Amino acid sequence: MLAHPLRPRLRDDTRGAVYVEFLIAFLPVFVFFLCLLQLALLFSAKLLVEHSATLGSRAAAVVFGDEPGPYGEAKAAAHTYSKERSRTVRGAVLVALAPLILDDTVASVGVAFPDAPGATGAPVDTPITARTGSAMIRVHVDVVVVCKIAFANMIACEAMPNSSLRVRRIPAESVYPYQGASYAYE
Repeated sequence: MLAHPLRPRLRDDTRGAVYVEFLIAFLPVFVFFLCLLQLALLFSAKLLVEHSATLGSRAAAVVFGDEPGPYGEAKAAAHTYSKERSRTVRGAVLVALAPLILDDTVASVGVAFPDAPGATGAPVDTPITARTGSAMIRVHVDVVVVCKIAFANMIACEAMPNSSLRVRRIPAESVYPYQGASYAYE
């Protein structure tokens, strides 16, 4: 049987070639766009974490010098890193991170009060004056952010242990002067 003379042969047919070329070129560009979007979200999260560390250090400068009454502590507990005062400073950090917490972008938040950069947090009930010679309060905030953008989260983030989530750890630290002011309520 002879082929129809007007019908082109399949190997000479170029219909649909532009569509296939578009798909080949579009996929890498689309993944690149998703990665840019994921990085933009991570940078905005980093800004919020740095802001929360600043607010935490400002809150600590006031809360640790506050009178012991609102925290249910003895009079000698003023100017110390107590559990209740640390919880109040953590609340200030969480308020600053509220936009990320409300949309489930934050997996965990850690707040510590180290003596120096990279040091561990202050032990509970330690007087501030005994720890710091420079009268500065340092607040370290460590946030684990969930990466939500498909495909890009595999490139920009690490796998969370024992979970299917992809996350990125974002640390921030802020220092604020502590004048040791005493506050009294009437």
